[in-house]
Amino acid sequence: MLSTPDNRRRSLLTSIVFGAGPPQPVRDLVREMGTVHGIAVSADLVRGDLTWLAEQGLVRKVDDAALHTERGRDVALGNAPWPGA
Repeated sequence: MLSTPDNRRRSLLTSIVFGAGPPQPVRDLVREMGTVHGIAVSADLVRGDLTWLAEQGLVRKVDDAALHTERGRDVALGNAPWPGA
């Protein structure tokens, strides 16, 4: 499935918030993007999107993994606006 960067990043954020447990490793996020969201991505693309999400204050990068912030959780739940969508 082709997706826009906004759709892909929102799906990625949702995977981080509702994932198995923090932090979410890039390899798990790549797999989940394909199996859950139907979006084929490379690990490099996920890392780039994580950088963008971190710049927006929605996640924190930890080594090769990510944790959601409180704002990121609010955005994923639809309780706060998101600048990329």
